[in-house]
Amino acid sequence: MKDRVTLLLAIGTAGLALSSVAAVASRSSWVGAYGNVPIGYEPTIRDALGAPLQDQTVRQIVRIGMASDAVRIRLSNELGPAPLRIGAATFAQVDSSGNAIPTTIRPLTFNGRPDAVIAAGAPLLADVLATKVTPGVDYAISIYYPEVSMPPAHAQMADVAPGDQTGRLSLNGSLRKRVPALVSRIDVAAQPTARTLLAFGDSITEGAASTPGAYMSWPDQLARLLAGERSGRCWSVLNAGISGNRLLHDGRGPGALARFDRDVLSVPGVRTVLLLEGINDIGASAQPEHREQAVSTDEIIGAYREIIARAHAHGIRVLGGTLLPFEGAVYFSADGEAKRQAVNAWIRSAGAFDGVIDFDMAMRDAGHASRMSPAADSKDNLHPRDAGYAIMARIVASALARDACPGA
Repeated sequence: MKDRVTLLLAIGTAGLALSSVAAVASRSSWVGAYGNVPIGYEPTIRDALGAPLQDQTVRQIVRIGMASDAVRIRLSNELGPAPLRIGAATFAQVDSSGNAIPTTIRPLTFNGRPDAVIAAGAPLLADVLATKVTPGVDYAISIYYPEVSMPPAHAQMADVAPGDQTGRLSLNGSLRKRVPALVSRIDVAAQPTARTLLAFGDSITEGAASTPGAYMSWPDQLARLLAGERSGRCWSVLNAGISGNRLLHDGRGPGALARFDRDVLSVPGVRTVLLLEGINDIGASAQPEHREQAVSTDEIIGAYREIIARAHAHGIRVLGGTLLPFEGAVYFSADGEAKRQAVNAWIRSAGAFDGVIDFDMAMRDAGHASRMSPAADSKDNLHPRDAGYAIMARIVASALARDACPGA
């Protein structure tokens, strides 16, 4: 009963906040401050997720990269073949135990309604929500699925409970499992001087092999570094990495060229894209199951040029990240190493990017340049561990220091 009263109070105060929402929106710019880009399904992923959702609530935990007093939550059915019904949804701050804090629970609405249908192949923006958010704090977005639903979203660990429990402080009978996470992005109202760095890449950007649940990917660590410096506090860092992603072919999720407009150009406030992608294209070329999708150095460079041109057409600068050493990885080959070296030489010397982040130089073993430094490697010879991601975050922070926030 207490949970129900809390939600009713939140609904009652929501109307009072509408005028403040309009005021915030009129004096602010929108910037992307959280990302979890949709990837769709491969058969093995669908099987791993278990049965579809039905008459269940999913509570997704997020962290938002910039302080604000208004948020706009984006749900995704962009890779879905059929309409997707949302029965109810709420937003709340959670405490250290993962329970919603009563005074922070806010119902989400969609064109003023508590429920919605997301069209096949489309995203859906919830109505602007007036609520204060702070970087480094956990928030819960709870979504009730009344019908059989298996949204083709980016799967992550979340809490799943029976029935509509969107308004509860804690979920009764919940199970923590890997499920499609429908929230693909959160925008915040910010000052016009705010800007977003969008990290666009594969598993090394998403944070594979970092400590689960500890926010230790290089974009996460970069966000904390920037928040701690006056010169960096106008930056929001948004992670658009997908493990297994490739430039030129679909892998995990649509290929980078196919998803660029959705995952970059549609994000408000993007000032800079940091592109770190291509090692999976090189590695896949050496795998028998992908031989027909083998790519050349020139094709990888051509993909980079295409991304740069599309970004520049929208006034977005692009930083190029050199590809990390990968000798010893499961798909390493001598031919692949030659391609990596050629691609990195082009990134450094062609002048096509607006700046270069030399991850290769920072992460290589001093005595064996085609291998990652043992201090940085997670032991799979491909992905960094937490300490390696910290190195990457620091060199990006140093590069961004040249674009200091106004008034710093």
